Amino acid sequence: MMYITLRLRMILLFCIVIGVFLAGTYIVVYNTFAHEVRLALDERLLDAARPVIAAIVAHPSQQHFAGLDIEGQSLQLLGPDARVVEQSSGMTGFVIAPNDLYQRSQPVFQTVATKAGSVRIAIIPTVVQGESRWFVIAESTANVDRIEGLFRSKAFGLWTVSLLLTTLIAVWYVSRSLSPIVGLSRHAAVLTMKASSSVHSDLGVRLPIVNPNDELGVLAANFNVLFARVSTVVGQLRQFVSDAAHELRTPLAVVLGETQLLFSQPRTSDEYRAALVTISGELSTMTRIIEGLFTLSMADAGQLKIQSARLFLDEVIQEASGLAMAAARQKKIQIENAHLEEIEYFGDQVLLRQLFLILFDNAIKYSQSNTTIRVALRMVKDQPTAVVRDEGLGISAEDLPHVFERFYRAAPQPNEDARSGGLGLAIAQAIIEAHGGEISCKSDLGKGSAFTIIFAPVERIGAQDTLRQSALPAAGFTGLEI
Repeated sequence: MMYITLRLRMILLFCIVIGVFLAGTYIVVYNTFAHEVRLALDERLLDAARPVIAAIVAHPSQQHFAGLDIEGQSLQLLGPDARVVEQSSGMTGFVIAPNDLYQRSQPVFQTVATKAGSVRIAIIPTVVQGESRWFVIAESTANVDRIEGLFRSKAFGLWTVSLLLTTLIAVWYVSRSLSPIVGLSRHAAVLTMKASSSVHSDLGVRLPIVNPNDELGVLAANFNVLFARVSTVVGQLRQFVSDAAHELRTPLAVVLGETQLLFSQPRTSDEYRAALVTISGELSTMTRIIEGLFTLSMADAGQLKIQSARLFLDEVIQEASGLAMAAARQKKIQIENAHLEEIEYFGDQVLLRQLFLILFDNAIKYSQSNTTIRVALRMVKDQPTAVVRDEGLGISAEDLPHVFERFYRAAPQPNEDARSGGLGLAIAQAIIEAHGGEISCKSDLGKGSAFTIIFAPVERIGAQDTLRQSALPAAGFTGLEI
């Protein structure tokens, strides 16, 4: 099956429409021209007949044109019953009279084909001495036919040239109009090759926009946005895979090294225990990374399941701070509940507890000994708002926009205790966004960081005092002081 390209279809449609329009126009013009030429010929026949008819009426007994050979014209006078009264030599051999000749009172015009060619005949009724007569005058249409033929040939030539010019204009215009689509296809192919290539090449291709206000300009602009987003996603995916491989490589290397060391020679039970403790710790690290990746992949796919139930946010925070207290004591860090309002909410208790555990864990890892972590919970403009503030290392202004990216670690890692997979804050963001809220961070380098969690608005409805979560409006850092 043969397929016709869009360009060829548009050119064909353009040419067919213009060709039919021009042909129709030329046909109308030609018919009008031919009609006017015939009318002019008929008027000329009438003008030539008037003086002859006047002479016949004035002198009915005389012969006016019998036997005459008149150049370009033939004359004939008919009496009753189409009887020939008088005729010139050019009319010999044929008599033109319609069947209803005697019923006509106005001139009649006919075109008749003869052996000598086409002839235009005018039949004009008149009265001579009280009797009906019909004067017939005929003239060859050869000159008229020649003019009409010349007009037809000129019109056909003009139609052909017009159609050819229309085709050239259509090819130019359609090609120019479709050039953004051609460029789109070409850039899409380049993007596909770059995306499938193992080389980390730049994917930031852009389509040229000639006219940003027409449909193709809007289409090109939209695809430029699409290309930019695809480039960002592909870059993030490559970085994600690279970072994931890097993060898993270290614990795997430790596990492999400890295992090979155990098999290299006999060990004591204490040495086996120490090696197993190390292996267990690294396996726990890999488990946390894999579980974090699974949680984020579910969130990306919009399939992070929220088991919503009635809960109290202050109790969730207290539970999370209690679980983090053991790690805080080891570094002599205090967790202080500065102000916790009792706020009832609908949400997933397990995920929300994990959210606050991540924030406490980060605060503990990146804080010095003998510091304090403060947490507060208040209702701000009908939205539960929690703030976790530490006195740790802080985050630089350059790193602050990236703290919620996966595998991104802004703070220095002075010791093993600060080593992490870099997924915690990304998971925390996924959890709060799944609940319809948002999380933000403010930090001063060397003074500490404050993470603000703004939950979706809550509203008491009905006699059962239930809660309803609505869409989160735009909200920034609330300025909640601790």
